[in-house]
Amino acid sequence: MMFSSLIDTIANRRGAMKALAGASAAAAGMAALAGCSEQKPATPATKREPIDFKDPAQNLKAFIKLTGDLDPTKESVGWFGGTIYGNRGTEPLKPLVGVSGVGVARIEPQGNNAYRMFNREFACYTDPKTGEILEKWTNPYTNEEVDVVPIKNMIVNAQVAPIVEQEFDGHKVSFPFTPPWIVQGGKAFSLFEIHAAFPNPMKPDAWPRESAGPINRTGEMFQRMVSLADLENPDLTAVDYVGTWTRVGPWLPWMLMGQAEGHLLYRSFMNRAPGIEALPANLLAYMKAKYPEFLKAPGPETWGQPNDSSWTVYMSQNKPKPAKG
Repeated sequence: MMFSSLIDTIANRRGAMKALAGASAAAAGMAALAGCSEQKPATPATKREPIDFKDPAQNLKAFIKLTGDLDPTKESVGWFGGTIYGNRGTEPLKPLVGVSGVGVARIEPQGNNAYRMFNREFACYTDPKTGEILEKWTNPYTNEEVDVVPIKNMIVNAQVAPIVEQEFDGHKVSFPFTPPWIVQGGKAFSLFEIHAAFPNPMKPDAWPRESAGPINRTGEMFQRMVSLADLENPDLTAVDYVGTWTRVGPWLPWMLMGQAEGHLLYRSFMNRAPGIEALPANLLAYMKAKYPEFLKAPGPETWGQPNDSSWTVYMSQNKPKPAKG
């Protein structure tokens, strides 16, 4: 749910930043004024290779370095967490649940500036005030207690290349993959958005209480900030970042809202975690106890298998709920 490419996947959400400390010019000047006979060698300047973000290949490489790791032997851990709001009619936004999750990804370069992204996603829904992981939840719109179903997407893989080929209404078009970047001072800001409307795999006639309707309309907006010096450093295969993830989407199946008016708005922070052990303690403990398989990226054998979503996973593990009452 967290991250999607423009080619073939939902997805994920993830990347990162690594700040490098330099020598202090002021301290060096003080030493010189003190008449020190031995001067410490200056810290070498960070190696830089300027990036032309208008060039699709350079843009894509920077994007992969940000959201994953150019080294195929390394996995990237991305955390996200925030609040999910209900948006219904003329009512003010209503905070419904919190969300805290992780994406674990591995990148395989394919040559010709193409990359395979092997990604796995897991998230818990939480009490928006206490952060406690929820197993049960009382829907404030219906006053019904429901079972909470975590995000459990085992496979969210994607193929990304500088030129995207996509079919629209029977017509194949191609265009450069050049998500916009903004450079301000020593920072680079990555903007990435996906807006789509597609047939809901959960048909309303078969899933009247879980399906929000025949069409799922979604929008996802990812904003990441990174050190430009780190991004341009050819010796780094990945860089740390901080950012936000915003999503507009239908009611979740387990909320049992059916085709009621309204939708969900997700507002969350995200960053690259130094590793699995750096995840929030309650999330990590919950995953180790119940879902340890989500603490690593998918293997190469998963390539070509269908990607998961909250809807397909729910359908594979649940039966339609009977009519209320």
